[in-house]
Amino acid sequence: MQKEWTKGAVEVHFEDAANEKVLSRSYSNTIKNVTPEQVEGFTAALEALTSFPYLETVMVEEYTYTR
Repeated sequence: MQKEWTKGAVEVHFEDAANEKVLSRSYSNTIKNVTPEQVEGFTAALEALTSFPYLETVMVEEYTYTR
């Protein structure tokens, strides 16, 4: 089987304590082989733009397997 990267997305979660909810924001079309430093920098930039406390970042990558 051959593994080929298809696409990726970054999902960032923030806490909305006043409404007892978790806010999820997804950003698609990431580049292949995103580094932890790139994810950290992107997350820090988003944190600076919101008043909600940061919870977590999820990196989603999709691959296609062919023979």
